[in-house]
Amino acid sequence: MSRTIDNAQKIFDENGEVKIGGWSKSPLFEYNKEAYPAPNKLVEKDCYYMSNGEMGFYFSVETVGSELMIKLVFVDFKTGEITRDYVTKKFWLDPQKLPESGSLGEFSYTDKKIALTMTNTVEGRYIKCDFIDFNNYMNLYVKVLVTKKNGDSLNMIAPFEKFPRCFYLKRFVPKFIASGVVRLGGTDYNLDENNSFVYFDWSRYALPKKQKYQVLSAVTDVGGKRFAINLASKVGTNRKGSENCYFLDNYMRKISRLKVGGDEKNPESKWFFTTSDKSVNLEFTPEIRDGKLISCKCEKLTFLCGTLSGTLADLGGEAQLDNVKAHMIFTTL
Repeated sequence: MSRTIDNAQKIFDENGEVKIGGWSKSPLFEYNKEAYPAPNKLVEKDCYYMSNGEMGFYFSVETVGSELMIKLVFVDFKTGEITRDYVTKKFWLDPQKLPESGSLGEFSYTDKKIALTMTNTVEGRYIKCDFIDFNNYMNLYVKVLVTKKNGDSLNMIAPFEKFPRCFYLKRFVPKFIASGVVRLGGTDYNLDENNSFVYFDWSRYALPKKQKYQVLSAVTDVGGKRFAINLASKVGTNRKGSENCYFLDNYMRKISRLKVGGDEKNPESKWFFTTSDKSVNLEFTPEIRDGKLISCKCEKLTFLCGTLSGTLADLGGEAQLDNVKAHMIFTTL
């Protein structure tokens, strides 16, 4: 049975085990990693996606022990061109922590190709990136300030019943806007409070073994309302709450158990997402431009662009989606 958490809780007990499961509309789960017996085994990942209608830019920073992975994907919606690049460090001599709170902390990494800084302050989150010869093609420059608006967020914790020190902690926050610029080559894509859509995907986990993971995400405008969605495959024991949800005007609606249909081996396959009561009935169609799929492989991550259509039950009736820009990510956790 789904369980809504309404009070702050530490995820690790005194033995470093996870005994809770459930979800909340606020960040009530305290990631007390100092109580975990093997902190160098914890995977920590911060992901941002930002768009202004003309382009979409996704990047993730993942650390585990002394390992680092940075992945970046850029999509030009007008031309259909998609580019990507990544940086990996198996033995990072000076490992840094990702920001530990939304208003405090800094992460910085520099090598011959990339200089990336993420600084969290009470004013917002400053993100700056210089990437030389991005995708062996042209330079990428990003300088934005990401600020939070009022609204809900998805927060969930899933334990593993047979592995008490394994868990999956997820936070999906689509109530951000951005101001600044994303520049690829000689083209500037400006972001401001009126045209920007941003989501923040934060996860911390330790799994008993690697597993395939897929997620459908979007953040955009639908009928004058801010819309976002997060539909993902199962990780851990999520009987008390999965990460499946959508947002209208930054208010979250939780989604019950989903039936998902699609063929990952066929990149052009449509994907279907339905609930038994038909309160969710969605179809994701991969986008093909000039006979070419708008998709890329970024290390072990596949980023697939497409459109989302169908219906979602809303408090006032139904929310209708008609070719809303969305994307799917296929990766391994």
